[in-house]
Amino acid sequence: MFSKFRYDRIPLSLIKLDVRNPRIVTQSQLKSESDIVKYLFEHENLDGFLKKIVSDGRNPGAERPYVVKAAKEFVVLEGNTRIAAYKLLTGLLKAPEGYEGRVPHITPAMKEDLSSIDCSIAPSRDAVLPIMANSHFGMGDKSRWGYLGSRRAVFEEHNAGKSIAQLASAFDRKPAQIRDFLIEYQLYLEALKLSWTEAEKNELLRPEVEFNPPVRFLQTTSHKNLVGLEFDKVNLTIIFNDDEAKEKFRHLIKKLVIANERGLGATSTYGEVFADYNPPKTETSKAGTDATASSQKESIGPDSSKSSTPQTDGSTGGSDGSDGSTPTTKRGRHALFNYPVSGNNATLIQLMKEAKKLNTQNFPGAGTALLRAILEAILKTIIHDQKANTQDKLLSLETALDICLSNNVKLAGDDKRILKEFKRSHLDHVNMGSHAALVPNTLRLAAARDCVDQFVMRNI
Repeated sequence: MFSKFRYDRIPLSLIKLDVRNPRIVTQSQLKSESDIVKYLFEHENLDGFLKKIVSDGRNPGAERPYVVKAAKEFVVLEGNTRIAAYKLLTGLLKAPEGYEGRVPHITPAMKEDLSSIDCSIAPSRDAVLPIMANSHFGMGDKSRWGYLGSRRAVFEEHNAGKSIAQLASAFDRKPAQIRDFLIEYQLYLEALKLSWTEAEKNELLRPEVEFNPPVRFLQTTSHKNLVGLEFDKVNLTIIFNDDEAKEKFRHLIKKLVIANERGLGATSTYGEVFADYNPPKTETSKAGTDATASSQKESIGPDSSKSSTPQTDGSTGGSDGSDGSTPTTKRGRHALFNYPVSGNNATLIQLMKEAKKLNTQNFPGAGTALLRAILEAILKTIIHDQKANTQDKLLSLETALDICLSNNVKLAGDDKRILKEFKRSHLDHVNMGSHAALVPNTLRLAAARDCVDQFVMRNI
């Protein structure tokens, strides 16, 4: 591997900093060495490195910087921070404005010692990539590249024309890992395209930003389906199934990256992250809301606000908004659901009362049976309202799911995706748990609830 490498002492003045340094995470390439130095001061503790060199002296046993020939000069590929420090100390580079006082003075003897550097001269950039990757992907003895920096390095080499196989060889990684790195950086770029305030955008552009949590959150298949995203690992693109998927993605980024709310992270449930998510109103839903409001006004009459007749059907009461306040939908820590029933379905009204009060941590068996009953009742209502049971089948939860997933029932695409995921991942467990065929499990119950949470909220 090293047979084509050469070793030589090179004048420091001939060594240039690398604008493609993976430690530099910006959306526009830095144009000059001064820009690079400023970045290293701001984000890579360059002043600490300067102080260490002055106090300890240059370490003659340190690994040689890796450089590559560029016309009559050299570009340093590995060892940029060190070369930047040497150039500042010797006066070959001036500290950017605001950082002048951070460059210590050195003796003429040290300046002379730093004026030329022992280097490993690589035959090409590609020859150094495996060395850099093994040192900085967390498997060597050097500080790791940042999360975004490592993925950006792979992304830029791919943009330069390298195939997956070539990247796998260059970075000494498996092709599947390379695809994951590319998808993850594409996800970051998609986040930058969304609408943000200036402060929010600046947080996303911060090189140290922690973008790993939403990526890990979306690696759970059910989460990805509920958000409405697909990772196309063949074409290496992110697919949003509809416009609302972008709104959900924005909500996810805001929760786990920008606001970084305490208690939320990569391992949070869908329900926890999206508890306060409000779907965007479409023209159709707005028209329906206006029509409903108009109809209610006509039927109740202009003096209805003065009526003191109490509600007796149990659909609203106490924290559910019987005092005229907006009903609360924030679920208790171990409750199943807490959504107000929009219609007059007495069965659903009773089931949702119980769902709000039941502690599923203490009673997972009851919670499993109740979840099954609520979902079955909602599906049966939808089928009845749309006259979709054309074959007059006896409706169980499974047959109700099948009918609602068919073309006989009109549901939003997101709702159908939720039902499909529930059937695939949770139906068997919920059925067996409800019929005493297994020991109830709080974690499996929580996963099933989180899967259908948004469907229940929209259709209750």
